[in-house]
Amino acid sequence: MSQYISNCEKYKQDIIDRFEPAYVMEKFFSDDEIQMLMDYQFQNAKRVKARPSSGNIQSVVSVQRMFKTHKWLTHKFTEALGVFDSVQTGNFYITIQHHDAHVDLINEEEIKDPVFQNLIPWKSVVFPLFLSEDADCYTAYMHQRRIGYAATFDRESLTQQDNSSYKLFREYDGFLDVNGNPMPGTNDSPGWSSEKYPLISKENFSGFSEESVFKQVTGDVMVFDACQVHASCQPEGTHKHWLKNGMNIQFYKTAV
Repeated sequence: MSQYISNCEKYKQDIIDRFEPAYVMEKFFSDDEIQMLMDYQFQNAKRVKARPSSGNIQSVVSVQRMFKTHKWLTHKFTEALGVFDSVQTGNFYITIQHHDAHVDLINEEEIKDPVFQNLIPWKSVVFPLFLSEDADCYTAYMHQRRIGYAATFDRESLTQQDNSSYKLFREYDGFLDVNGNPMPGTNDSPGWSSEKYPLISKENFSGFSEESVFKQVTGDVMVFDACQVHASCQPEGTHKHWLKNGMNIQFYKTAV
């Protein structure tokens, strides 16, 4: 067992006590700050990852180095969220496609780095840097939380994800609600439709239920528990074709 997972077990109640419903910080970033982050992803990329299956292009950037370079980011998020560890994870992305149900956390490869040994999960943020004209991009945040590694959920084996750094779950377990109560791994897929969740089948959605659905707006930041399952969705009557460039960041607490 890794030290990170040991921390998650030892401080499980501390993690749960910090759970809260997802919310949006409106007009968090100015236009100039958005431009700085857009420039940073291209000017400081070590390389570029592109996955045909996900329709996703990522500039590989050190998020920790970005926070050290742009100290205003640490100040801005500390003022809004509270104190967090100096280690962050996350990535930039450019995509035209929805993403499936997943949890963004430390992955099993990253945990080999000693810098990640003394952490427990806390908060995540997702925000767009650019949206194409008339873009209707939405993210659904589920009632389900899962403490542990980064994970994707696909019980029907619709995707192989051989090259993914996320742990792939064919059976769903370990779900908790916002109060830390256990939740079942299956249900009758409330809120699901093939139009709303074009990449998630009804069977794969079984086990999830919507806590909230937010539209992505440039300048706004969506805040949610780092352990919280979330997915792209497309509410009925909204524009289905778009391009978005955005970023997700995970913040951690020090295990003490």
